[in-house]
Amino acid sequence: MKSDIMGIGTPINQEDMKEMSKESKETVAADAKQVDVIRSFGAIDMWNRQKRQRTALHMRRWLN
Repeated sequence: MKSDIMGIGTPINQEDMKEMSKESKETVAADAKQVDVIRSFGAIDMWNRQKRQRTALHMRRWLN
């Protein structure tokens, strides 16, 4: 990459245009592992569920 900064009004020369329009091949990370972890229902999930129930109950009482 160039270290100088181009402004909006600066024309782009042919070399820069060719460099920007080059097609780059993308590679897929074959060595990356797909982790499929089945999360169990834990204490924090139970706490969040109870919290949502309490909030919903208060909203129903408030609306009536």
